[in-house]
Amino acid sequence: MWLGITADQLVTIYKSRFYVLAQREAQMYFDTNGRKIAASHHTYGNGQTKQDYIDLMAHMENPETTPPPAGYTAPFYKADREAEMRSAHAHFQARLDKEIAAGRWTPPGSREV
Repeated sequence: MWLGITADQLVTIYKSRFYVLAQREAQMYFDTNGRKIAASHHTYGNGQTKQDYIDLMAHMENPETTPPPAGYTAPFYKADREAEMRSAHAHFQARLDKEIAAGRWTPPGSREV
């Protein structure tokens, strides 16, 4: 917020400067307990094996007949860093706007010399 970066600019920075991270996180899931399971061996969750991700994909295709990987608990949700960044940006922007409105903080560009 202090740098004047919008939520769109923040997401653009993430996608362009952290491309590999964004690609790895696109193939990352979390179980109901927050336990991570990922496709890339660089981002495996704690104790995860290569087979766990394969089993997860089979479970996601047919959850009624294929159990989740051992040690993981359905339902699973996909990591969505762009949505998280936008949400965090909106939250902190609202907090900053509240402080400015209350007169407890003045943006650097509007301070008197």
